Amino acid sequence: MDPFSIPVEKLIEVVKALFPLWEMPEDLSLDAEALEAISGVIKAQSEWVKERSTKLYRDPFLIEEKLGQIEAGELAELFLRTWHPIVELEQLTPLSLEMALKYWFELPSKEEAVEEELVEKPGPMPEIGGPEPTFEEIQDALEALWKELRARAKGGSIGYWEFVVADTYSETLERAYLTSFLITYGYASLGFDPFREELVLRPRRRPRRRPKEKTTSVVIPVDYEGWLRHVQEGR
Repeated sequence: MDPFSIPVEKLIEVVKALFPLWEMPEDLSLDAEALEAISGVIKAQSEWVKERSTKLYRDPFLIEEKLGQIEAGELAELFLRTWHPIVELEQLTPLSLEMALKYWFELPSKEEAVEEELVEKPGPMPEIGGPEPTFEEIQDALEALWKELRARAKGGSIGYWEFVVADTYSETLERAYLTSFLITYGYASLGFDPFREELVLRPRRRPRRRPKEKTTSVVIPVDYEGWLRHVQEGR
């Protein structure tokens, strides 16, 4: 939601008016929690302004309204002036056929390739198998990973790869697998930081119920070569 739609000043006035009435430490703790939530709204407002100012943001509703006021002929003319299609023509020629046949007949047979060690043999991959964990073990692992995410994010966000990549490939796969459940079940959210140009994780203070609206799935490959690259680059 739009962070500016939340009446921050009114909320602060309510907390200010009720503060003298509290006597129990639990009430003061709730006040502190409310102030922390309000500060999160203010931070979201700041990020909202920064993101739109750096991207030369244009309100999509205003753009839609403006397009609706343009006549069809004028809109078609604007489209033609800004449309730059790329044309590509591919065709077979006698020379290309000759080169293809030459390449095909020069390929070694499978037996020759094995004898000459031309077939690349994959190196040993890390073992990621093992006994299937119980539901309680998965739940405990999710809770532990969630606590780690909140501690490392320090009230903000942390890069996805910075959090997921571990010392071994098998541990990295396990962390990526569990992190996907943290996102699916509302323990954290996955976003994109336009300043760092990377995926980031934002932990929530408490799990959020799954939204009724349609969600979007994001595929993040965690291949062995990519893991090596992140380790060499210091995550």
